[in-house]
Amino acid sequence: MNTENKGKLNALIVDDEEDIGALLVRFLGREGITTVYADRIKKAEKMIAQELFDFYLLDLNLPDGTGFDLIPSIRDQNSSATIIVISAYDGVAEMNRARELEVDRFIRKPFSKKLVLQTIADLS
Repeated sequence: MNTENKGKLNALIVDDEEDIGALLVRFLGREGITTVYADRIKKAEKMIAQELFDFYLLDLNLPDGTGFDLIPSIRDQNSSATIIVISAYDGVAEMNRARELEVDRFIRKPFSKKLVLQTIADLS
């Protein structure tokens, strides 16, 4: 990753799988990215209203909606925020919706740590 950005970036991770959330928090933290984790849309909406994040890593299949549901709120708060969808739901409909909502990148699950870090470095 670009070491110039270390310690300056922050990210909101929204995924209902706690092990994936913990994994992302851990390895992004090691790269100097401050991370916050939410496992539900409602929790994430509160965080989005309180803080601007540089990166939003969103799962699509959540118990109370989809990661797509958060994008309008994110864009209202920070039109230049970088949105990365990380999901196993990667069909044509999801890809089209991601394009319509101007998602910056779509990473398919299962993902590698290297791919996530490279994606963030590319988009920083």
